[in-house]
Amino acid sequence: MEDRKRTILAVLIACVVLVAVLYSFGLNLFIQTPELEAPVLNASSSPGQATGDPAAGGIPVEITPQTVQLAISSLSRYESYSRSVSATYLEDGAVVGSIAAQVWEEDGWVRTDATLPSGLVECSLVGEGQLWLWYDGQDQVYQAPAGDHSADLAQRLPTYEDVLALDPAGITQAGYVERDGQACIYVEFEHEQLGYLYRYWISVNSGLLIAAQTEAEGQVVYEMSSHQVTSPLSGTGDWFVLPDGTSPRD
Repeated sequence: MEDRKRTILAVLIACVVLVAVLYSFGLNLFIQTPELEAPVLNASSSPGQATGDPAAGGIPVEITPQTVQLAISSLSRYESYSRSVSATYLEDGAVVGSIAAQVWEEDGWVRTDATLPSGLVECSLVGEGQLWLWYDGQDQVYQAPAGDHSADLAQRLPTYEDVLALDPAGITQAGYVERDGQACIYVEFEHEQLGYLYRYWISVNSGLLIAAQTEAEGQVVYEMSSHQVTSPLSGTGDWFVLPDGTSPRD
């Protein structure tokens, strides 16, 4: 009974966090921002600074709350990759639930297998404006139009591109940092109305969100991290195949 209560609590917290993320970052994603040469880190750069390669036409860039959106807009995500993602939900510093996901993406198609706190594996496939959702070991498939963030929500990820639409006044910190051995753009945003503090680490090389954290009233309530990124996908696999053996990509 206690395990069941903890599972229900974890699911409720997951829903609350996702709703908060959608509310706080569900703004206009199509704000036009100037293009900027992707900055390149070098050993001589001080924290919060990086310099574009002049030989490649780069522009010297210092990451600040006012310029971080330009830097992020210059990044490009890997178009073909696989990785594992973990999301953890906490209450009063204690873990109340966690979700582990394996992700495959290629040519705009995203497959996610997420192991829920109950142990059930939720499978989703997003592509060409459609979402297919099913559970491992079951044949029944739910299909519906995909929203703009369906692929990210299936991974339990906030959508970092939404940072481009934020009011810079809410960005409290920004800079270049190293996270898990990767050069990253770091963004910290405070949503005063919700009382949430959001932190993001975005890989300069892959353009992928590799870590995120949400804090409420001084307590961390959500953490996300990404591991084992491999690009491009190699070999043959049934990543984009439905339970009946068919592939919507065909």
